[in-house]
Amino acid sequence: MTEPKEIQQKRKFKEIPGREQTQWLMLLFLPLVVVGGYFYPLLGLLVVGFIIFFLFLNAKRGRQYCGWFCPMGSFQERVLTHFSLHLDILPVFKATWFRWLLFAAMMGLLGSRLFMAWGDAEAVGSVFRMMWILSTGLAIGIGIFFKPRTWCAVCPMATMQGVTSPNTHLLTVAPSCKECGLCKKACPIQTYPGAYKEAGQVPSIECMRCSNCVVNCPKKSLSFQDRPAVRAVRASRDQFRAI
Repeated sequence: MTEPKEIQQKRKFKEIPGREQTQWLMLLFLPLVVVGGYFYPLLGLLVVGFIIFFLFLNAKRGRQYCGWFCPMGSFQERVLTHFSLHLDILPVFKATWFRWLLFAAMMGLLGSRLFMAWGDAEAVGSVFRMMWILSTGLAIGIGIFFKPRTWCAVCPMATMQGVTSPNTHLLTVAPSCKECGLCKKACPIQTYPGAYKEAGQVPSIECMRCSNCVVNCPKKSLSFQDRPAVRAVRASRDQFRAI
């Protein structure tokens, strides 16, 4: 029997220790840049620091920046969730063409503004602050109606991380998975790992490495592995079938 939507919205899922505290700390950077940057434009350059950080982290841990450290994502998950209607994310938001269309539009806007501001540090800081304001506004606009972190399914920075780390720290699905659907309910971007049981792993772009599904899986069928280990999971699955 399907749970009433209001019960699904209020369900408290387990989280890996330290994640909630980390997100509350990180979301403080959002008002620091958006509000503080109005008075001190150089604060916008903090965004550049975050970009460098997620590029470094992406090489080792995939999209973990999205699931743990993104100030905007933290705001959506910890604050916006209390005002959201929590409707299901529309399929279009996860469509490849839509993600790349948005990526091209946002990067085009960023590139053109940086070109005009280049040579002026304060103007450059203001450009990055403007991009955060725009992204946050879009995130709130769709997060009010759909899942609070719907923006994270289409965010250009998330798209870039997903495609540049296709083999890193992948969420793997073991043969013991019963496809109960609890993982999908626990996922902030509504990814359903059980749907990838046959493949053995979830595509990098579809997973924020938040670990919500891992700690809530009743069969302990989910874990994070790099590509070589994924092949081992597939081999284990094949042996399981042969029994």
